[in-house]
Amino acid sequence: MGRHALIVSTATSVLAALGAVLAPSAAAAEGPNLSYVVNAVGKAQTTDAAAAVTEAGGQVMVSYAQIGVVIARSTDPAFAQKVKAVAHGGAVLSAGATRTAALPAMAEDTEEVDAYVPDALENATRQSDMILIGARAAHEVNLGSSTVTVGVLDDGIDANHQDLAPVVDQSKSVNCVGTGAPDTTPGAWRPSSLTADYHGTHVAGTIASAKNNVGIVGVAPGVKLAAIKVVNSSGFIYPEYAICGFIWAAEHDIQVTNNSYYIDPWLYWCESQADQAPVVEAVRRAVNYTTDRGILNVAAAGNENQDLANKTVDTTSPDDTTPIRRTLDPSCLDLPSELPNVVSVSSTTQPTAPANAVGPWYPGLTTQPARSSFSSFGLGVVDVAAPGSSIYSTSPSTGVASYRTLSGTSMASPHVAGVAALLVSKHPGATPDYIAELLRKQAIPLACPTSGTDYTQGRCKVDPNNPKVNGFFGYGLVNAYKAVTEDEDVTPPTVTVTGVSQGEQITLGTTVTPACSTTDSDSGVAAPAALSVTGGPSVGFFTATCSGGRDRAGNKAAPVSVTYQVVYDWQPFGSPVSADKVNVVKAGSAVPVKFGLGGDQGLAVLASGFPELHATTCNTSAAQEVVQQTVTAGASTLTYDPVTKQYQYVWKTDKSLAKTCGRLEVTLIDGTTHSANFQFN
Repeated sequence: MGRHALIVSTATSVLAALGAVLAPSAAAAEGPNLSYVVNAVGKAQTTDAAAAVTEAGGQVMVSYAQIGVVIARSTDPAFAQKVKAVAHGGAVLSAGATRTAALPAMAEDTEEVDAYVPDALENATRQSDMILIGARAAHEVNLGSSTVTVGVLDDGIDANHQDLAPVVDQSKSVNCVGTGAPDTTPGAWRPSSLTADYHGTHVAGTIASAKNNVGIVGVAPGVKLAAIKVVNSSGFIYPEYAICGFIWAAEHDIQVTNNSYYIDPWLYWCESQADQAPVVEAVRRAVNYTTDRGILNVAAAGNENQDLANKTVDTTSPDDTTPIRRTLDPSCLDLPSELPNVVSVSSTTQPTAPANAVGPWYPGLTTQPARSSFSSFGLGVVDVAAPGSSIYSTSPSTGVASYRTLSGTSMASPHVAGVAALLVSKHPGATPDYIAELLRKQAIPLACPTSGTDYTQGRCKVDPNNPKVNGFFGYGLVNAYKAVTEDEDVTPPTVTVTGVSQGEQITLGTTVTPACSTTDSDSGVAAPAALSVTGGPSVGFFTATCSGGRDRAGNKAAPVSVTYQVVYDWQPFGSPVSADKVNVVKAGSAVPVKFGLGGDQGLAVLASGFPELHATTCNTSAAQEVVQQTVTAGASTLTYDPVTKQYQYVWKTDKSLAKTCGRLEVTLIDGTTHSANFQFN
């Protein structure tokens, strides 16, 4: 069973999901009642894929249109083939069973909570693991932000525990066990058994036990936890539970998930196997969905003491019926640990730290942490390592103060999830891949062993391109202190408006292509700035604004704007008016003011109130142009002559202007003003 296999002496699995629950239809054939994932060709085909399930005689349990996956049940042994052959089968990419054992006849998880006698309360001095990774030193700087939530995909969390009650966010907690649809019944996410279901509570304590002067302190005691229950009462974490858990996390403001389990019933799911490949695809879609929504997923590498980069044989699967011996190939993956966008964690021992040490380990220790004997490993698979041997943490009970010691990569993974939560607290808005990059970059390198069986057998492979990276520890021991003290990138990206410049005047008809350029030389661009343009609609002042630029470290760029002007193609005043000389006219006459705008732009080209005459001082030395009265006095009007392609404004002057001078200003709706000087006789 997935979860139990990640504790050295016990077992269990974890997973959860969110979607639309649909009504079941009648089963099509006799056989064991199994659960299936049905993958639609694309998200848009999810409804049709659900229809195909019904047409094939199956029951739709829940549809996740977010990722194009339908969870179904059927008693027909040929269901996976039939669902692709029915009327709506063209919408189905693949389908595969999520288990080999028949579903129980009654509802899962009916086990009652039973009594448990807590261990004697021990104090935090047993937490050498926190010293080794620098968590105790980190707490003097930053406890983590309450706006950050870690989703614990496991068998539930005892939120009555004195160390966990302050940090569990019940509104974000859910039960994904059963059909693969989220159960939001109050308390459904709690452990079903206080004696058997202690795994999630132990994991939760390592991540975020409150710093409340009692019990222990977690890696990130200032953050919140969400209990996402994905382990059934038999200890299994089936794919539909995990899918539900990932979808739930993605849609409930969770930034980090911890996954201390492998997905049952196969220790390794092989994409080369037609019956297993659909599950790999469905879980991959769910994990990618969380990443797209800003979640970093952390997972245990497993307790099989196997080289995950060179798998050969599995004799333990399926674990819900009778295991078989099978040969493995490179397509066989430990889910979810070996999927892209998941940080894989191996386990180390924890040499006893000096009593006054705060960490990280190297200033106060002469003995390097070693790989835990049970921990799986693998060059290119393991990202970082953390203590997983003899980890002291919270445990559920009928009281509020129970603790126990457990070992497993299940115990290592939550250390990394806690450090990731500290990083997210320090870099809000950072992308998951950037947080993962910091986990690797800030880790304390641990070298391969130089003696012992692992050394003589050459099991610890070193990265030829980076000698500090190896298959046992990845980039090294995770470092909580650096997570809260190092400012890797605090500079926002550089955003500029391209295609136009500030104050530029552009003639109508000329192609205008404003755009945004977003660059970041530190962490790289996560979200390029988006362009918005206001003004117009066709001429006048326009403002191009680039906003929303963000780098991978979460730094946001301030909006940047450029204002430019689109103007008509102004053609100078035509005869009889000159813009270069003083136009001498008889007061009271009508003057034809002619100009061109590069074609017919309609008659609504004049700004309100224009043309307008402004009085000026007469300049008798200026060059003059005598304008003959060629237009009969009448009302002032604007017309357009398509032959000459000129506008004409008949300007009716007033007799009272005699013996004065003035400047006639023609202001257009494009914001430009054109003028001519007049002297009135």
